[in-house]
Amino acid sequence: MKITAVELFEENIPLKQPFITAKRRIDVIKDYVLRLSTDEGVYGYGACAPTPVITGDTVGSIKCAIDDFLAPLLIGQTLSAELLPRVQDVLFHNSSPKAACDIALYDLLAKEAGKPLFAYLGGELENKCVKTDATVSLSTPEAMIKETKDHLAAGFSVLKVKLGGERADDVKRLESLKTVLSDDIVLRLDANQGWSVEDAVYVSKAAEQMGLNIELIEQPVHYTDLEGMVEVTRKCPFRILADESVFAPSDAARLIRMGACDMINIKLMKCGGIYEGLKIQRLAAENGIECMLGCMMEGGVSVTAAAHFGAAVGISCYDLDPPYLVHNMPGEGTTVFEGENIYLNKEGLGLGYSKVI
Repeated sequence: MKITAVELFEENIPLKQPFITAKRRIDVIKDYVLRLSTDEGVYGYGACAPTPVITGDTVGSIKCAIDDFLAPLLIGQTLSAELLPRVQDVLFHNSSPKAACDIALYDLLAKEAGKPLFAYLGGELENKCVKTDATVSLSTPEAMIKETKDHLAAGFSVLKVKLGGERADDVKRLESLKTVLSDDIVLRLDANQGWSVEDAVYVSKAAEQMGLNIELIEQPVHYTDLEGMVEVTRKCPFRILADESVFAPSDAARLIRMGACDMINIKLMKCGGIYEGLKIQRLAAENGIECMLGCMMEGGVSVTAAAHFGAAVGISCYDLDPPYLVHNMPGEGTTVFEGENIYLNKEGLGLGYSKVI
């Protein structure tokens, strides 16, 4: 099976309501679907999303990376797993377009093997279901209460609460949310690098005194402040999840060696796809570090790929809620997005898409 064409298609997917963090606000998910064509009429699909404030990837840089570097690398090549590391090495950084190509290659490889992607990656061949949280955007206490109620009404049992403002305001936000939360609702707090070490300790101890059911705190300080991550991990009463501080396996190794986190958030857009994500997961497992499988604000193709990856290696912590946050996620196939549940059907080949674009 030879790769004959590499094509990129733009999707603009409206959100039900704005997605707001300490870093950005978006109203529409801008997503790029990548299609690899082959001489046997089989297509492989991948996707990526520009997230300049996190990955540095922009609309222009994604198109340049695909057109000028990744497409010339792949066109004319015989499909093989040996292409996966070559995608990573063809240019520096540009993790999101690399992820799009990586996912599309894995989709083709799994189809060639006659398996769903999670089984190709070593998972048991059975129907899978992974459960995601739902995000409460950073806003006024009143707006956050409304969004929380909406998520609870939709059946979510785990919420990711975006914080990272002034610490006194963040405490007020949590106090307000406590009035509508039952004890069994799990919270994940995400500061998106918005706190100092002192802020993180202050807010986490205030949350502990409130008796909130908090599972973890994600990336409390700036991604370059590794010493700060060490201090927060040591002082905070909840587990610390490293997100923006970990792009590559070498980043994960450094944080683990320093004791700078309790968990690692793997995102395909950060690490360049499944090939590198597997390295991070294996390294974390060898050191007793749990992983979350997360995403940017992305379309269904790359979210589906992340779900397959996590299901294959046994990850139990997911933040893959964009399909729930949009009015309608484009594409059809064997994957079903239903509230907090993402169902992966064993009958689907590769990513399981029958229609993407």
